[in-house]
Amino acid sequence: MVTLVCGLPHDEPVAMLINALNERGVDFRVLNPEGLSEHIKIRWQLTEAGLQGQLLVYGEIINIRNINSVYQRWLNVEDVFGEDHSALELEKARSVLRAMSDLFDIMPVRIVNRRRPMMSNNSKPYQSLLIHQAGFDIPETLITNDPGELSAFINLHKDIIYKSTGSTRSVVARYNDKDIDRVRNLTFLPTQFQRFIEGFNLRVHVIGRRAFATKILSSATDYRYASRDGETVDFIPFELNVELNKRCIRLARIFGLDFAGIDLMVGQGKVYCLEVNPSPGYSYYQNATGQPISYALADYLAAGKPMDRS
Repeated sequence: MVTLVCGLPHDEPVAMLINALNERGVDFRVLNPEGLSEHIKIRWQLTEAGLQGQLLVYGEIINIRNINSVYQRWLNVEDVFGEDHSALELEKARSVLRAMSDLFDIMPVRIVNRRRPMMSNNSKPYQSLLIHQAGFDIPETLITNDPGELSAFINLHKDIIYKSTGSTRSVVARYNDKDIDRVRNLTFLPTQFQRFIEGFNLRVHVIGRRAFATKILSSATDYRYASRDGETVDFIPFELNVELNKRCIRLARIFGLDFAGIDLMVGQGKVYCLEVNPSPGYSYYQNATGQPISYALADYLAAGKPMDRS
């Protein structure tokens, strides 16, 4: 039985997983998106006997029934190939990627993660509804392109931050007097505003029923870009209490994610959930803390059976 790793081998989260799988002695193959249109062929069908078919990966035939688990960290085709390929080559790669995703959606094996749950990241408001179901507090939020509504929100909460509402990565910024001149642009771009929470960030990586938490200490509004703003950031392994550990695992299950990066803010006597990343760049936190996230992921893939969501 073989595990499939779908992603660029030099992408650090993928590279760290490959290293962990090697050390664990797991039989795996890498599906490099750079070879989608030329070196990866797919054939599968649904029959009375179930799902049948084959993958041809760099000349090797892999029977679908011999696939034990799949890790997906695909990138947009445009990000992989850039401008060096024709429109026809890009569309061929997209077609193969769609066919692979269709297959992984229905395969009765462990898929980390399936396409549909990962699409929750396309809408922060939708994520907020799922987060609420898990019992987490959510900062007071306004999504608007109306400057008047924003003004009322600021008057009510005084201190706020803003960020995008979709999946495109954006820098979280704290609203200040310098932003007043930019408010007129709001009519062209609905934006998400939230009450600023005083406290510390907590990133929790959930893998199946295991959770690894990292406490982040930084004076930067968005610690990911602390160095850009001349700020410092410290990462500290954090022990979750039993209740919070259960809530994080439950949240990942509500999202349908076997592997999730959960962003929490601890402050003012509450634990707020900001968002859930369905394809977390866990290497950033593993490098900083030494937590064995890649090894836990390798073990989870090696175990192979689908997650029980009952």
